[in-house]
Parts: sequence; C-alpha cells; structure tokens
Amino acid sequence: MLPEWLDADRLSIALVGGIASLVVAAIVVLRWMRRLALAVLISVVLIGVAAVLAVQWSGLRDCQETCSCDVFGRTVQVPSNPLCGPDRIDPGRIDVDIDIDTG
Repeated sequence: MLPEWLDADRLSIALVGGIASLVVAAIVVLRWMRRLALAVLISVVLIGVAAVLAVQWSGLRDCQETCSCDVFGRTVQVPSNPLCGPDRIDPGRIDVDIDIDTG
C-alpha cells in the first residue's frame, strides 16, 4: 500500500520524471561510450600502424647485411654500404694485423 500523500497524480509525475531522467542518462552514457569506443578504436589503429612500421624498420636494419632490402614490397637500395654494390668488400677476406706494443 502506498502512503496517503502519494496519490495517482504525484506518482504519475514521479514516473514521468524517472523515465525522463533515465532517457537523459542513457543519452549521456551512449555519447560517452561512443567517444570511448572511438578513442579505443583510434588507439588500436595507431598501435597497429606503429607495429607494422616497427616490423619494416627491423627488416630494413637486418637487410643492410644481405644487400637486399624491401620495405612494403618495394626494393630499396642501400647507399654507402661497402658490403653492397660493384665495389663490394668481402669482410671474410679482410686480414687484420694488430701489433700491440706492451713496452
């Protein structure tokens, strides 16, 4: 049983106010969630792009030894690398004579 002061008119106003409050709260939550979802989506995309670039960069560092560099499927020439090109230096054939004077 409801108290005497809570008649049908007041209860109707309270219910309409509660419904309106819930609708406003739902709109606020949906806007916040959309912004949050968009921020998460953009962050995931940026992290993915950074990971792809890191893999390409790692491959570019390693390929300088093999003289065969590809970045995103495109051949890249390595300038100023004495191990590559027509003036190639074979590091296996370099004799190093070190004379240490302990005197």
